[in-house]
Amino acid sequence: MKIATSVIDSQEKNHCFLIRTNGCLVKIMFLTDEIIRIRASFDEEFDEASYSLVLTGWEDRFDQLIGAERQRVDLQEFQVIEEEDKIGLIGKKLKVFLYKDPYQLVIYDQEDLVLHKDIVDLALMEDANKRKIHTSEIVEGDCFYGFGEKTGAIEKSHTFMVMSPRDTMGYDPKNADSLYKHIPFYVKSNKRTKVASGYFYHTTYECDFDMGRSHSNYWKKHSRFRVDGGDIDLFFIAGPTIKEVVQRYTSLTGRSAMLPKYALGYLGSSMYYSELSKDCDQAIIDFIDTAKEESVPIDGFQLSSGYCNHEGQRYFFTWNKERFKDPKGFFAEMEKRGVTTSPNVKPGILLTHPFFQALQEEQIFVKDSMDKGKNALGTWWGGKGVFADFTNPHTRRIWKKYLKEHVLSYGVTSVWNDNCEYESIVDQDARCFYDGKTGTIGQLRPIMANLMCQITTEAIIEEHPNTRPFVVCRAGHAGIQRFAQSWSGDNRTSWESLKYNIATVLGMALSGVTNYGCDIGGFYGDAPEEELFVRWVQNGIFQPRFSIHSTNTDNTVTEPWMFSASKQRIAEAIQFRYKMIPYYYSLMVRAAETGLPIIQPTFMKFQEDANCYDNGIDFVVGESLLVANVVEKGQKSVRSICQKGQFIMTFIHDRSTKGAKH
Repeated sequence: MKIATSVIDSQEKNHCFLIRTNGCLVKIMFLTDEIIRIRASFDEEFDEASYSLVLTGWEDRFDQLIGAERQRVDLQEFQVIEEEDKIGLIGKKLKVFLYKDPYQLVIYDQEDLVLHKDIVDLALMEDANKRKIHTSEIVEGDCFYGFGEKTGAIEKSHTFMVMSPRDTMGYDPKNADSLYKHIPFYVKSNKRTKVASGYFYHTTYECDFDMGRSHSNYWKKHSRFRVDGGDIDLFFIAGPTIKEVVQRYTSLTGRSAMLPKYALGYLGSSMYYSELSKDCDQAIIDFIDTAKEESVPIDGFQLSSGYCNHEGQRYFFTWNKERFKDPKGFFAEMEKRGVTTSPNVKPGILLTHPFFQALQEEQIFVKDSMDKGKNALGTWWGGKGVFADFTNPHTRRIWKKYLKEHVLSYGVTSVWNDNCEYESIVDQDARCFYDGKTGTIGQLRPIMANLMCQITTEAIIEEHPNTRPFVVCRAGHAGIQRFAQSWSGDNRTSWESLKYNIATVLGMALSGVTNYGCDIGGFYGDAPEEELFVRWVQNGIFQPRFSIHSTNTDNTVTEPWMFSASKQRIAEAIQFRYKMIPYYYSLMVRAAETGLPIIQPTFMKFQEDANCYDNGIDFVVGESLLVANVVEKGQKSVRSICQKGQFIMTFIHDRSTKGAKH
């Protein structure tokens, strides 16, 4: 093991401060007045190669790939004050003190409030398995939020969470971990001081967070971040408000994509329609026509992968002509009805795929760890498959070519990228191009979804220059918000999912991904019971992404008109969603410009009120609309808390009322 316990020497160099400890080399930079980068390297390489950052103060290998989105700023100056036992780095708004023996790093604000403190002995370590560890002190009143896409209660004290993206169909909404995303960022806000800070650990390796679940008599209460490889590369973000933390985090990883307005409408979907043995195209058109007859407005349809299913083998970039006789004509018919269709595309290619040999000759796949001439294999949809290596610029060019020729040329302007977790490549040492340096799939797995969405966006713009792209993606790493709308994956149909998916949506909003929602009515399981479906729609119309999507195990289809007694109430709820679209669109513009989320948890809106700090059920749309959700079977009323003196509009079933209980 390597453990940083004392400072050996230090120096200031090129607006950075280097600290050599007996365990690692630490580099500190003031990127802005409110963002400090603290990077601890145990091999002292400090390779600058980020697929995630859009704000830097240094040259990066991927500057050309990120392009105009990346802004390089001058690192901020700081004053160095050295004393016998410590070194002080004094910036305009933040101060860092490094204690020499034992080693400890502490961050203060201008009022000398401690914002962060390392745990002595445990601060920086490399364990026997080469995992890197950073340990921080937890003080009374600390609450933790975000962490990307997580299940359970919104406040994460005393939890242990892993970031290892999985395909988790029918997951437990309260206890499952991990889900589909890898976003190693969280917000810390203290109930006593009402001051918030952010922690972004800049890595694509699998990692985990222990937020005070473990405990030892020898050290103060603490949290621990542990990562499988690379450096400890922390961007510490000062607030003091949660809003400021989120804005500054999105200045690092990118603001939300500005999607077309129809992305805020009702997005119909079900695996059922595209899995019919024939005439799926007509079945989907009939679904759209039925929606119109039932007075249900609809703007989009998410086309599941059955369109390319050939006797159980899913061959992407091909079309089953028994199911879709004329793909171009189908998309045109949908467009006539005012509906944009998003066909499902996946990054895996079966070994039996008719294009496999041609793509193999292009050498676009992730490679075997032992044999450079072989592809890495994984279980896929219908057998063994290989997977596109999007860290290879040649792969990006070839994939874009096939996407244009076999999907976008039919008039498609929206694409649903799916199953991008790369989980089924079991060999984590499988090799990736890594834009010329060579890396492993274990290192780069989460970034594949981002790169796939980036080239999909570029392809749509190139094929349809006057169209604003709409890309949807289930997986993603920090920064996925720059390219795609997303959702909480294949949730289970249950009251628990209705309840806990709200916290998942809010956690993603805090993690920079605000164009997001869950499958309304549940994706996996028996059809929802009537009361559950009504309550889910009443909640879902307030989520930024509103989609009813299912693959019901009882061979039913979840549709807005499935319950005769409630279909009018559901139609009216969806109609109310459409009345709100101008407001939601303005909030999407705000998110694209400032990073502020479309919906926010109550503790973000009312940060001074500690009563809100555990509330993962209610939320505020923008700054003006409080949504108090009904999430329990048989529940007839809800009680919600907001700050005294606030003017809030609440929507209750079929009517609106002014006012709120304090």
